Amino acid sequence: MIKLSEKSRRVLRAVYRGLGVTAVSFVFQACYGPVAGDAVTICGTVQSKKDNAFIPGIKVSAADDDFYDLTNSNGAFNMLLLRQDKYTVTFEDVDGPQNGGSFKQHTVNISSTDDYIVLNVDLEEDTEE
Repeated sequence: MIKLSEKSRRVLRAVYRGLGVTAVSFVFQACYGPVAGDAVTICGTVQSKKDNAFIPGIKVSAADDDFYDLTNSNGAFNMLLLRQDKYTVTFEDVDGPQNGGSFKQHTVNISSTDDYIVLNVDLEEDTEE
């Protein structure tokens, strides 16, 4: 067995400590998402254009469907996304007439550097069936 000098042991401890902190950082980000500085919140509500009623069950997706949320009973949604210069947010009726009618898909393109973006969208009913 090779004996290490005290200096070599200190260097190895520092390297292992650095690797441990790095590993913990990667695991944290993988489990809990991006660090706050790298994230943007997009939230808002979805209503019927016809009668202004909030629509539950609308799929709100961004970043090519990698991130999405469904609107709740108050038509509200909330997504935490990685920071970008531009976002394409799609609103899609995934449950059809179960939420008070069928609604047409709607897409919104956003160019913003804000940390918090609010979208309030009115969807048109889809009369084609």
